[in-house]
Amino acid sequence: MIFKSHLFSMIFFALIVSIVFSFIKEETSKRRIRYGIILFISLVVGAILFGWFMYIVR
Repeated sequence: MIFKSHLFSMIFFALIVSIVFSFIKEETSKRRIRYGIILFISLVVGAILFGWFMYIVR
């Protein structure tokens, strides 16, 4: 395991996924950066909200 914290592992995974997907999907560098940032924020916020929901439901 790279990080001892699941949060840092999730953020690192979101960063790698957003970089790869932005290079695959978009053609211009401006659109790649914008798409990568939006995707990164969406992945991190979605994972935090889902984790919070799982904590409440348990």
